[in-house]
Amino acid sequence: MLKRTLLYLRRKKGKTFTLFALLFLIATFVKTSFALMHTMNEVSTLMRITLGGQIEIGQERWLAAPQVVDSEENLIATLTEANLGQMMEVQGVHSYLARTSGHVRGLSFIEGFDLGELDDMGGIHGVNDSELLSDFSDETLSLARGRHITPEDENKVIISLTLALENDLEIGDQIELTSAELGSTDIENETRIQAEIVGIFTETEAQPIGFRPTASLMVNQLFSDHSLLYQLGLGNLGEYESATLYVYDPADLPRIVAEIRQLDGMDWDRFRIEYNDFNYMRISGDLQTVQNLILVLLVGIGVVSTVILALILVLRMRGRVREVGILLSVGISKSQIWGGFLLEITMISVVAFIFSYITSTLLIPFLNQGLLADLPMMNELGQADFQSMPLVIYSIVFMLILFVVLLTAFISTLLTIRLKPKQILSKLS
Repeated sequence: MLKRTLLYLRRKKGKTFTLFALLFLIATFVKTSFALMHTMNEVSTLMRITLGGQIEIGQERWLAAPQVVDSEENLIATLTEANLGQMMEVQGVHSYLARTSGHVRGLSFIEGFDLGELDDMGGIHGVNDSELLSDFSDETLSLARGRHITPEDENKVIISLTLALENDLEIGDQIELTSAELGSTDIENETRIQAEIVGIFTETEAQPIGFRPTASLMVNQLFSDHSLLYQLGLGNLGEYESATLYVYDPADLPRIVAEIRQLDGMDWDRFRIEYNDFNYMRISGDLQTVQNLILVLLVGIGVVSTVILALILVLRMRGRVREVGILLSVGISKSQIWGGFLLEITMISVVAFIFSYITSTLLIPFLNQGLLADLPMMNELGQADFQSMPLVIYSIVFMLILFVVLLTAFISTLLTIRLKPKQILSKLS
């Protein structure tokens, strides 16, 4: 069988080359399409890891002003370390940012619009990691000097460059702060705490003063550790006003939120919880569009290629009717004849796939570069290296194409092989 197959392929070089060229083009197009889909999947995975997702948890409402809290019903809801510890155990959550805010005096603040008691103070925000603040991650603010607040810090602050220049301050300087609780008039007896400046930030775009009071101007905001606010009397140790949870995969946000809602110790009548997947949704549409186009291209190539291959194999088989009749008449079984035909197709396919593998391997990096360059998401991901899909996936694609080719070849020979030798030879006469 093998000898007869090799002799036929060598004798019918033209027909062999035609079938080789067709299989080569089919394999190249199909493998390239699969490789592009693989690239899109890799981009999608990297995109989710890079962008991540956020879950915001905060007070549903201020049930009463601090000075009016007179019953358990009116107590202001706070998040505790225990609450956050439970949330960190939910699969997919990797870190959190806890926040507490207040007002302080002790510096010469930039004057805003005069609104009474909010005019002579600045805002202070206790955080466990200032680098996670959306103001910095969104580049509304940027750290010009020094470093961020870390969980290990105690009595450290970050101030604005404008405020630093106004008060002639630098990194490492000590400042004395006092709490500025709204409604409090006993300024002389307020606790005074020394804090060290470890960072100075700048605004990407200067905030207009307009009708904003002094305490709300961005240049008058200080970022500190929670310990400093606790010592100033602006919060309780281990309790926070709000928190942001950071998750690995934004696609998991609905599941994670549902699991957090089932945790013990949270009164969801007093807290709101919502997730932020804006960055992911903003660019996932572009990715989905490209994936759909590639899928349509792949299906189109598969259908058209199968039809063309079937027609060529049918025509090829019609030209070999005499050969089939002679082989059957000399006693060669139908299974041997089928095996010979399928062996021919297999040998041509293997050679075509080898050449298509080399060609597609050289072609795919250029296609990926052109495809990804037009995607806005690449501005988010940076210069990632997407070259080609793994060899194991190529092997699976090869087996899939070979199965389709052999099935088509089997069906195309069925009408001829099922005839008896006398029927075949009588038709030829």
